[in-house]
Amino acid sequence: MANQERKPKAPPKWLDKLLARFCAPHLREEVLGDLHERYYLRVQREGEAKARRGYWREVLAYLRPSIFKRSSTPSISNDMLKNYFTLALRLFARNKMTTAINVLGLALALTGSILITMFIQDELSYDRYHENADSIYRVTRNFLSSDGNVALHLGHTAPGFGPLLANDFSDIQEVARILRSGMTLGTIDENRSFKENIAVENLYYAEPSVFTVFTIPIVAGDATTALEKPFTMMLSEAAAEKYFGTQDIVGKQLLSQDHYFEITGVYQSFPTQSHWHPDFLVSFGTLNDDSVYGRKRLETNWGGNSFGTYILVNDEFDPERVEAQFPDFLDRHLGAADNPVQPSERTRLFLQPLTSIHLHSQLDAEEEANGDINYVYIMGAIGVFLLLIACFNFINLSTARATTRGKEVGLRKAIGAFRQQLILQHLSESILLALFAFLLAILLISLALPWLNEFTDKTIELSQYATPTAILSIVAIVVLVGTLAGLYPAFIISGFKPVLALKGRTGSTRESGRVRQALVVVQFTASIVMIVATLITYQQLNFLNDQELGYAKDQVILLGYTDEVADRFETFRHELTEHPAILNATRSSLVPTERLTAFQGTSVQQGDSMVTTDVVMKDVRIDHHYFDTYQIPIVSGRNFSETIGADDSTNFIINETAARMVGWNNEEAIGQMLKNGNTSGTVVGVVQDFHFESLHQPIVPVVFHGQHMFSELSVLVSKADMPEALAHMETVWKQFESQHQFDYLFLNEHYQQLYDSEQRQSELFIIFAALAVFIAAMGLFGLATFNTLQRTKEVSIRKVLGAPVTSILQLLSKEILVLILIANIVAWPIAWYFMSEWLSGFAYHIDMSIATYLVAGVVTLIITLITISSQTIKAALTNPATILRND
Repeated sequence: MANQERKPKAPPKWLDKLLARFCAPHLREEVLGDLHERYYLRVQREGEAKARRGYWREVLAYLRPSIFKRSSTPSISNDMLKNYFTLALRLFARNKMTTAINVLGLALALTGSILITMFIQDELSYDRYHENADSIYRVTRNFLSSDGNVALHLGHTAPGFGPLLANDFSDIQEVARILRSGMTLGTIDENRSFKENIAVENLYYAEPSVFTVFTIPIVAGDATTALEKPFTMMLSEAAAEKYFGTQDIVGKQLLSQDHYFEITGVYQSFPTQSHWHPDFLVSFGTLNDDSVYGRKRLETNWGGNSFGTYILVNDEFDPERVEAQFPDFLDRHLGAADNPVQPSERTRLFLQPLTSIHLHSQLDAEEEANGDINYVYIMGAIGVFLLLIACFNFINLSTARATTRGKEVGLRKAIGAFRQQLILQHLSESILLALFAFLLAILLISLALPWLNEFTDKTIELSQYATPTAILSIVAIVVLVGTLAGLYPAFIISGFKPVLALKGRTGSTRESGRVRQALVVVQFTASIVMIVATLITYQQLNFLNDQELGYAKDQVILLGYTDEVADRFETFRHELTEHPAILNATRSSLVPTERLTAFQGTSVQQGDSMVTTDVVMKDVRIDHHYFDTYQIPIVSGRNFSETIGADDSTNFIINETAARMVGWNNEEAIGQMLKNGNTSGTVVGVVQDFHFESLHQPIVPVVFHGQHMFSELSVLVSKADMPEALAHMETVWKQFESQHQFDYLFLNEHYQQLYDSEQRQSELFIIFAALAVFIAAMGLFGLATFNTLQRTKEVSIRKVLGAPVTSILQLLSKEILVLILIANIVAWPIAWYFMSEWLSGFAYHIDMSIATYLVAGVVTLIITLITISSQTIKAALTNPATILRND
């Protein structure tokens, strides 16, 4: 043991690393092998010390410039980049099918994603055009039942809150109140002679401070004085052009109910990206007139929550701190010494940032219908899915074809190419392909943009994005997409070992194959989720349309309830119902499909006293013909009677839910004493429950009574004689109404409007699910084509050995079908979770069935088989002699 020879030390590793760093790649293994072999021979002949000195001399000899092909860091020249792009174009020309699949798939994905980005940017831009957008808040108010639950949350408040807020909170710089109203305005000439009536809907009473709080550019007039005096108004540019044909209207007058309104200015029409769009702004001081509203009511009417209240705050404003002070504020100004219940126990105030109203506010009273942030999230997710699916196509096809480029890569490495250069070459190919796809996408976007505007009710124009910043941003995104799509294939291809690559072996087939399988699963998982979402949305919409609502939805026509009709309603109704096609007509404060927002507080009799109930009964005013017109049955008691004086104003009818929640059955409710607000009376009837609101909301307790103050007119007509009924209604209307044109709305159309958002989602899912599946199928087709070509020799040998065609088809299809099955297994729980959340937004909805998911799975399997069948059948039927003869 003692005489055993000591193993010589290896050459210095840092010298090996130095040599490897500076030596050309194709010489590294050979040079190091030769140096090490000679080093150990010298150790045996001359000893270790001399061998190490000799190793030093040989390394230094190899470090002469003539040995090296290049420096350690590759330099990128313009000529090199030009060469890369030339090679990319040649590659695209040689692989036309792969290029077409990648370009078309990426172009479709970019088209969908850019359109979605335009939509999302438009949605997020609402109310941000105001200079002080981040310092403006809207005051909202909710009402609580006696058990503390929210019964109502309004985007409006009572008129008295505005001045009190400005007085009590020093951080509030300005308050602006607005009140939406309808008005019939008569145009007059210079002699104040009447010319014609115009019905105005988007008319707002507004304080002069509205021009301080909001950014409203003035076209004509002075914003500081235009709305100071009563009975003055300003028009938007659009309204001025519509009603006068010119914007030169300052000084003109309009007539309404014996009041002359002077036009004092014109302002720029509000952009689409605003949560309110006034055509007329009337001075708030006009409301001080008792014939319009009244000063006292403005100061003391805490129940008239119809006023939009906006505040402009300073930089030190803390909304959470101010909201915490609102309960004391309410108790201080609304509290009464003889009332033990503090106002803050029944109502609350909140602050809502102006820029969050459009997407985050779905209150019981809004200026206009708002958007939905969840809709934005869905659109964004779809856009990302489309891009990922297209990028995965590129990755799959690039890595699948990598073996055909092995010799090219091996040869480039053998003559000294750096890996960074190879990566850059392949990235340039993917980026160039992405740019081609982008050019095609621009054409597709210009064709699809009109559809998007119609679909989303927007006015997006491509010219909005023709700015240097927008163009550079989009190009940067396209380059990023190309880089991300090409990055993994570039690293895979550039990592080939030259010796193996030149022999036709890449050494990364198994790894890249697993990646391709994973990407196919991800692609079809996203597609299957969208297919399931499409099916469930379609089923829910059918459920909403087919659901028995409890009233005659398809036979009711809504008319305007104007002052002239109201003054002679009984005669008007008599004339209407003279025609056999008109079955009935009624007046009410609300019609089914509208939101139940009014409630006055309800008490019921217990023993000898009236006790306030926790049940929040929504308030609807009706006449004697309401239930007959809507064909809603009385299940207990009776309807209001015209033969009993003041029957509908001293008695009540409640729905079954109200009776049940109070603790009565339908029969027990009859004859019970009930107090609604300040009116006491007897329950004379119980009406069958029906869906007054949309199916998003459950059926709630409702109390029906008279007391007039009607605003809606409903007419029941015969389905068989609809044209005759409409013609007769128009004739009668013109006999009684001279100021308003005959206009009508079918109740079932109004019902459909309740689900516009869901209808758009359904169409959206159908379109983009089809697009996602199409893009994924294109990639699958390309992948199947290449895999089939790679296995032609194997297939031929199997056929020679007697394998039947079915066996060949199974061999070529099995792997892909297994991946689709895995995608279904992954997609189903994801789809179930998200669609369960979506359905939870409806009080009444379908129960999801496993059949829906099976249908989605079968659809994807069929699409897959159709996609790959052309290539697999072709390969299975090919004559093996043709293939083997060439080998």
